[in-house]
Amino acid sequence: MSDDEFRQMMAAVSEEFRADLPGRIAGIDALWEQITHGEHSPQRLADLILAVHKIAGSAETFGLAAVGQAAAAAEARLELLRDALPPPDVAAQGEITPLLDTLRHAAAGQP
Repeated sequence: MSDDEFRQMMAAVSEEFRADLPGRIAGIDALWEQITHGEHSPQRLADLILAVHKIAGSAETFGLAAVGQAAAAAEARLELLRDALPPPDVAAQGEITPLLDTLRHAAAGQP
């Protein structure tokens, strides 16, 4: 594969990531809404952590440093709840919700 072909491939993958980002954020928002409104389960929380982790791991690769940093911060805080059986208490929600808001705003501000 030539350098030009590689650059074209990366540009296409980057564009796909950016196009999929709003849907991924909507999925994260839906999971958080479920967790905080009576539908908490360890599996749902694990799904949320994985969804945030995937964005944290990929965003900087595709030139979205602010999105990657916001996702990493949210993931780090969510990881503290990974094995929690009760839903996140009000204090935890008060820490996590702003982190997810920051992620949403960073993703919306992408070029």
